[in-house]
Amino acid sequence: MPYDEPLKYIGSFEHLQERINAARETIEAGARKLEATDRRITIFTQLFGIIDRAKMGMEYVHCSLDDATIQARMFSGLDHKDFIQRLNGFVHFIFIEANHAYFSLIETFLRQILRALEVNPKTNKFFELSDQLVQRLKIDKRWLEFLNFYAAVRNTQHNNGVFFPQDMKDRSFSYRGGSYQFAYGQPIHFLDGALRLMLFEDGNDLVLAVCESEELRAIPVIQDPSHFEY
Repeated sequence: MPYDEPLKYIGSFEHLQERINAARETIEAGARKLEATDRRITIFTQLFGIIDRAKMGMEYVHCSLDDATIQARMFSGLDHKDFIQRLNGFVHFIFIEANHAYFSLIETFLRQILRALEVNPKTNKFFELSDQLVQRLKIDKRWLEFLNFYAAVRNTQHNNGVFFPQDMKDRSFSYRGGSYQFAYGQPIHFLDGALRLMLFEDGNDLVLAVCESEELRAIPVIQDPSHFEY
C-alpha cells in the first residue's frame, strides 16, 4: 500500500459526502417541503453516515503510518512488511463492510418506496423488485443495470467473495460500459477500491433519481420505519 493511498481514499470519500449532501439539499429544496424524518431525507443522512465511518477508518490508517504511539500500541513486534500488510487488510475490510452496508440501505429504501407506492409485488426477489420499481417510476434503464450488478457483488460478498447463485450458473453483468464475469463457485477479482467508489457514487445518484421521480414527488409523506441511527 503506498503511503498516500489512505489520503486518496479520504479525498474520494469527502467528495462523495459532498455529492450526498447536494442530493439531499436538492430534495429539501423541492416544491413539497419534507420533514427531516421523511424517508426521502433520512436515506441521504444514513448514506452519508456510512461513508463518514469509512472515512474515519481511512484516517486511522493514515495516522497509523506515521504515529509512533499507535504503532507501539497496535502493531508492536511487527516488521514493516507485516505492519503494511495488516493495514492493507484493514483497508480491505473497510471497503467490504461499507459497501455491504451501503447496498443494504439502498435495498431497504427501495423496498420501502414500493410499499409507499402501494405496490403489491408478486415476488420478494430483489432483481424482480428492481425491475418493477424502475418501470413504475419511469427512471433511466441504466439504473436497472446498476442494481443488478451491485446486487451480484453484494451476494458474492455474502459468500466470502465466491459466486454461488441459486441457479448454479455463470453470469455476466454489464456496468458502465464494461462486462463483468461471475463464474459459479469461483471468486471475483475485479472489485477494487475504484469500482467500489463508483458503486457508492451511483448508489447516491440512483436514490436521487427515485426521489425526484414524478410519482414519488406526489406523495406527501413517507415515514421511515428503519433504525435512524444506522
